[in-house]
Amino acid sequence: MNSAVPLTQSVTSGDANAVRAAIGNGADVNERNNGGQTALILAVIFGRTDIVRLLVKAGANPRLRDNLGLDAIEWAQRRGLNDIVDLFTDKIPVSETPVDTEDKSRKWLEGVKQRIREEAAQKQTSPPVIQAEPEPEPEPPPRPQPEPVTTAAVNATSSPTQKRCPKCNALYNSELVAYCAHHFVRLVEADEPIFEPPQSVVSTITNTPLLWMLILATVSIAAFTTYMISSQLSRVIIPDSSATERQQPLGFLKGTPVAVGDLAGKASTLATAECPIFETDSRAHGSQTVNVHVKLDKTGKVFWARAEGGNEAMRNAATEAATLSTFSTDKLRGRESEGTITYTFTP
Repeated sequence: MNSAVPLTQSVTSGDANAVRAAIGNGADVNERNNGGQTALILAVIFGRTDIVRLLVKAGANPRLRDNLGLDAIEWAQRRGLNDIVDLFTDKIPVSETPVDTEDKSRKWLEGVKQRIREEAAQKQTSPPVIQAEPEPEPEPPPRPQPEPVTTAAVNATSSPTQKRCPKCNALYNSELVAYCAHHFVRLVEADEPIFEPPQSVVSTITNTPLLWMLILATVSIAAFTTYMISSQLSRVIIPDSSATERQQPLGFLKGTPVAVGDLAGKASTLATAECPIFETDSRAHGSQTVNVHVKLDKTGKVFWARAEGGNEAMRNAATEAATLSTFSTDKLRGRESEGTITYTFTP
């Protein structure tokens, strides 16, 4: 593999030889991808124990965290890879402390003591400044609290400064009070008339048939609108098959599958990819390779696939074939796995 290929891409492809070559060419063993994941974290996520051992032997740091705040050890614990966790535990001393907290506290205390010594020395060198004690300010008289007046005193003779709450009709005799202490609404003048709608008007509005007719009409309009929208969405336009002719392929390119990496020798069935060839195709002659990264569930079936290499038609054919492949549950040890299936298309 070309040395220009990043180390993280070599780890993702599962090629241990490419990883050795990249490390031998001076690649950074702590290289990160766009998600902040180091090559060691990617090797743990894909469950590639052999590559993990290569990176640890090359000096990769398992304590570096990605953008999610997780390091390689925590990823191994989440994936249930106890052998990798044991490998990291053997490499990292048990007495390692995460943060030099004691050193920071000691430096902070030394700084405080140094500040106290500087202030003491400054007081000894400079003459004391005698400041005149300020005269105590006279305490202000207690502020009178407004006394609410009961609703029975509304009709009494009010002074020009009286205000009234429009909700509870409580009277206030202070000009400084603008809101009611009980309802927190703005006060009005005490002599302002109180408007209350007649009970006959209220009962007429609530009991009139017109209100129920408006409600019924609104519900009917909403139901009709919903029906029209659903009927428009349910229409399917079937094109005339005689008007257009589908282009027939001239042949097919066979893609031979091979399980590599952690999936080598664990496949039960590997579906062959068939890529159609059309008259308008302009593809390069010779063999082409498509790598399909797959994820397997506990039953050995592929539930996720992503292809790299080749053209779009080859990638689509390889992805479709990879999803039809199955793997042995005994060899997978009854747990989810990841790996790569390589398809070689030959004319």
